[in-house]
Amino acid sequence: MQVRPALRRTPLIAVLIYCLILVWMYVRQDHFIYFPVTADESLWREKAVEAKARIIPGLNAIVVEPPVVDASTKTALFFHGNDGNAIERLSLAKVFNTRGYRLVLAEYPGFGPNRGKPSQATIVPSAMALMREISQRWPGRVTLVGESLGSGVAAQVAAAMPERVDRLVLITPFSSLRETAARKMWFIPVRLLLKSPFDSSVALANYHGLSAVLVAGQDDLVGPQAGLALQKELASRGSSTLLVLPTATHNTWMSGMTDAHWDQLLMARTAISSAPLMPRQSTGR
Repeated sequence: MQVRPALRRTPLIAVLIYCLILVWMYVRQDHFIYFPVTADESLWREKAVEAKARIIPGLNAIVVEPPVVDASTKTALFFHGNDGNAIERLSLAKVFNTRGYRLVLAEYPGFGPNRGKPSQATIVPSAMALMREISQRWPGRVTLVGESLGSGVAAQVAAAMPERVDRLVLITPFSSLRETAARKMWFIPVRLLLKSPFDSSVALANYHGLSAVLVAGQDDLVGPQAGLALQKELASRGSSTLLVLPTATHNTWMSGMTDAHWDQLLMARTAISSAPLMPRQSTGR
C-alpha cells in the first residue's frame, strides 16, 4: 500500500520530463538542423583569390566567372546544404562555367565569415538580398540551384521572385523540412515546434517556370519519395526534368554525376523524365 502514491506520481514525472525535453529541443533545435563551418573573413578572401573568384561584399557570396564573359553569359545562384560552407562547393565552378554560367555561391548567416545565426528567418532574407544584388549587377534571369537544405532556400526565392527565375534546379530536395523532421522524430510534435519549416511544396504552388529535380535513389536522409513527389507537383504546372541516380545517397550524389546529367539539369528546355528505376549505369559509376 505504501508504494501506491509513488506509482501515481510516476506518470506525472514522466510527463514532466517529456515536457522538459520538448522545451530543450525547441530552444536548441537550430543545433540539430544547421552545422555551419565558420571562417575568418581574410581567409575567405584568400581562398576566393586562389580559386580566381570574387566576393560580393557584405553578403560574402563567391562569384566565379567563365573564361569568356559576354552578353550570352548566364548567372546561376547556388545554395548549399545545412553543413559546411560555400567554399566547399567551389569545385562546381567548372561544371557551370563550361556551360556558359557565372556561378554565384551564396553563403548563409552564421556560415563562413557571416555573422548571425542560421534559421529560415535569417537565411531567406539574406538570399533575397543576394538576388536583388545579382539583378543590379547582371541583366537577365537567374538559374536557382539548391542542394538539400538549399533546395528549401531556392524554393522560397523562386516563390517570391518568379519573374527573375530562368530555371529552378533542386538537388536531393525535401517537400517540407517540417514533414521530413516529423517522420524522423515521430515521438516529438515537430509540426508545432519547428521554427524553420522550409515548406517547398507550399512555396512553389504558384511556380510555373522551368524546373529540374535530382533524386538520390538511396537517399538516407530525406528519402527519394520527397523529391519524386515535389517534381511531380512541379511537372503538373510547368516543364520539369527528373533525374534519378538509383545508387546515390543524400551525400554521394555528386560522385555519380556525368556531363550528360549536368546538361539534363542545367540545359534542357523541355521536360525529360528519367524513370525512378533507371539502369544502374546511368549514375556514371
